[in-house]
Amino acid sequence: MKLVTAKQMQELDSKTIEGIGIPSLVLMENAARGVADAAIRFFPNVKRILVVAGKGNNGGDGIAAGRILKIRNRLDVTVYLPYEENQLKEDCKVQYKIAFQVGIKFTKELPDLKEFDLIIDAIFGTGFTPPVAGRWAEVIRKVNDSGKPILAVDIPSGISSDSGEVVEPVVKADLTVTFALPKYGQVLYPSASYCGKVLVRDISIPVDLLAENIKTELIEVNKLKHLIPKRLPYTYKNKEGHVFILGGSPGFTGAVIMSAKAATEAGAGLVTVGVAESLNPIVEQTLVEEMSKPLPEEEKGFLHPLLGDFIFETDDYKRFTSLVLGPGMGRYKGGQELLKDFLTRWDKPIVIDADGLNNLADMGKKGKQLLKERKIPAVLTPHVGEMQRLTGLYRGEIITNQIEVARQFAVENNCYVVLKSARTVIATPEGEAFVNVRGTPAMAKGGVGDVLSGILGALIGKMPIKEALLLGVSLHSIAGEIAEKNKDTESVRATDLISAIPYAYRFIRNFNPAVDKSNYIPF
Repeated sequence: MKLVTAKQMQELDSKTIEGIGIPSLVLMENAARGVADAAIRFFPNVKRILVVAGKGNNGGDGIAAGRILKIRNRLDVTVYLPYEENQLKEDCKVQYKIAFQVGIKFTKELPDLKEFDLIIDAIFGTGFTPPVAGRWAEVIRKVNDSGKPILAVDIPSGISSDSGEVVEPVVKADLTVTFALPKYGQVLYPSASYCGKVLVRDISIPVDLLAENIKTELIEVNKLKHLIPKRLPYTYKNKEGHVFILGGSPGFTGAVIMSAKAATEAGAGLVTVGVAESLNPIVEQTLVEEMSKPLPEEEKGFLHPLLGDFIFETDDYKRFTSLVLGPGMGRYKGGQELLKDFLTRWDKPIVIDADGLNNLADMGKKGKQLLKERKIPAVLTPHVGEMQRLTGLYRGEIITNQIEVARQFAVENNCYVVLKSARTVIATPEGEAFVNVRGTPAMAKGGVGDVLSGILGALIGKMPIKEALLLGVSLHSIAGEIAEKNKDTESVRATDLISAIPYAYRFIRNFNPAVDKSNYIPF
């Protein structure tokens, strides 16, 4: 499912109305039916409804929905519309006249909200640019304070369609019925938390025909099943990929251990962990299925910057199919030299994670140049703090503009970016972006990123990188959901996600959209 900005949605509307010839009032009627259907489906016991309407198309959608609910469902509908008829935009004016003729009650004074069972927010649509000011700011505060359920038409009033930024006041909806496609502001935080459940309603805009050039998509679980690698009857362990995980430092051996175990659960045929020689006994005693490789160290516990000669000049290198570089490795000058060597000489898929990213950031322009020169683009898996160091942007800029920040970095530096926050955004060197909305706050624990790096390391070694990232990020977040169901939200550990990876695979294989509990539902 594509994701769009306000401008892109406006272009789709225009192409549909002017290019294909579907009248705007037809689109509005379809939108209104979607809102009315959702009101009955999710709030079946309501009897009195207040539509709070603006003077534009969003207001027209809301007025038309109120009219349908009155005529079809025999509900008591009042519309708060604080404008004269000549102030309304053309389609909204048409809907006002029709609704008035069928007996809808209109008022220019906000009524007592306690008298209603449901409030339909139809003030501002997807083209609105925050902030809300004047009369509507006070109305929105009263609506939010009413304690009544709120259904937002297309997008909660006050939210930008283009980012996750929130400038109060903003309507806090329980349910949003959006039209044709979801918008950036409905999936990025913090604005996504104001949308409640989001229903995506088809209103006759031919999305498949018109949205070919839109390069941002919501990851849908029902499209992941075909990405799961199929094992041939005559396969063997080397054919299923040999992941090399390079990292660890004093106090941080757990990072490479978790990454290794996750790689095995994700399907790697073989996994080898490379750590400083003095740390090898710890790793070797902990791992069972995975192997360990003691490596030269610069100082006790820290990998030597020239250890590449110990790897590239041996037969081991030929056997490895992918590399995960960075979990727990430490941030130090020698780490920068090590990273430079591997970015230059490692000619297979590579995931750079954790301190690998911090060392890359410390290299400045030189590190980015090495990324640009790689024939096989590297996969970078930063959380917001690491992305700050890589870009110099403020934390808030990254969180609220996560899609475009990831996309720009990926395109400019010839790499894949897996930008982790409450949402995870995957961006490709070609400018595509994919947003994962699965997962749970229970995953806000140390080590969860190391688990993801291991999953991705396993998958990029035996399938195309983009597909590996889509599948791997989804496996990781679904494993988090499964772990939370098996434990309390507060008690989920990173290792619980590792144990849940097999069940995440099964969830994807057996996925049924009809019973899915995620927030973004085609309707």
